[in-house]
Amino acid sequence: MRARARALLVAALLCAACSRPVPPPVEPAATTPAPAAEPAAYRYADELAASRQRVAEARAAIARGPVVWPQWATLAAAQLALARLRGDYADYLEVEQSLAQAFAISGRGGPYLERARYHFSVHRLDRVDADLALAERENNPDPAAILGLRADLDFYRGRYPEALAGYRAALARREDLGGLVRLALWHARMGHHSEALALFDRADAIYHGDSPYPRAWLALQRGLLALERGRWDDAMAHYQHALRLLPDWWLAREHIAEIYALRGEAAPARREYEAVIAETGNPEYMDAMAKLAEHEGRHDEARQWIAKARAGYDQRLAQLPEASYGHGLDHFLQFGPPDLALRLARANHAQRPNGEAQIKLADALLHNGQAAEAVQLMRRALASEWDTPELHAAAARSFAAAGLGAEARAQAALAKAGNPHAAQQFGLPDLPIAKPAPGQGG
Repeated sequence: MRARARALLVAALLCAACSRPVPPPVEPAATTPAPAAEPAAYRYADELAASRQRVAEARAAIARGPVVWPQWATLAAAQLALARLRGDYADYLEVEQSLAQAFAISGRGGPYLERARYHFSVHRLDRVDADLALAERENNPDPAAILGLRADLDFYRGRYPEALAGYRAALARREDLGGLVRLALWHARMGHHSEALALFDRADAIYHGDSPYPRAWLALQRGLLALERGRWDDAMAHYQHALRLLPDWWLAREHIAEIYALRGEAAPARREYEAVIAETGNPEYMDAMAKLAEHEGRHDEARQWIAKARAGYDQRLAQLPEASYGHGLDHFLQFGPPDLALRLARANHAQRPNGEAQIKLADALLHNGQAAEAVQLMRRALASEWDTPELHAAAARSFAAAGLGAEARAQAALAKAGNPHAAQQFGLPDLPIAKPAPGQGG
């Protein structure tokens, strides 16, 4: 389970001072000053309230009139930040409505960059290029943002060298937290973990805002990198740090639940997932609850969670299909039907054919008995710069299904070299594991 928001919300820190009663004096004439009040901890609820306040202020400006299209663009930007914070599809649909209003009154211009960002966020990558070209022709374009978003398109389309050049060009224009994180995630997927961590550190160092949310988000990214390498204790430490920075943040709690589940600590995992589901209603976490219930032999409960998750995915696929392909695909890969999983995997791969989509398509092909095509796909992925333990595990499964035992063993060994828990996290074929060749590794 992954959260893939690219833009970070930077809000003002809201400190609430609390007064403590003065203790009674020891002697009638004596007075004891009250100890200095400490600010209340800034929590996820405060970040959410600040984001909602920005949406409300943008709506109020429109209501006061007269209305010009940049006011609708401001509202759309605030709504997009809220949508990324909450992960609620209803918020994304409101962004789309506001952008439509902006263009309806804009005449020849309009918020092209804002619309490009929105389409990228909901994975409509085929609509981003045209808006970026139009954004470049505006009176005051934002070259760094345009270069960065073009690089994102290259990354998701599997054009990794072009993405790297674009990320570096964007940072040369303007070094900011978002640009550094983009480049860090590129290095992480290419297997350059030290470079990724150094860039996370640089992003942390240049952030000077009041809100703890960006730093919490960076801690989460460090945790995801540790998890990919099978370093569960390190991942848990990063996730808990994120939760200390932004208490009650549902996304940090979800990742903490994932570590509990991997460790076999079902009770705390269930507690965290239940809290996250109550906050978000996200079917992805209902799937996690179903897996926990199945593992513990509570099959009726598992079926109930699967049914609830299926209803949630059906709704999301109807609302924003492109944004739902990936996570919906995970559900159908686990719980069926296989033919629907394959349709979603092909649609997801057509939209963004990078290593992540290649792995999911290979798994869907295997679920449908199409090992030969899965092998071809994995050979293309392995020939690219994408280099993660998950890719090597997927390749091992594909080669094993096609009867290519030696190649399956070699890929399984690479997966385990990069992540000692690869069999549990990603699934490996039941084959003797050969040692990787000298100089190889995840």
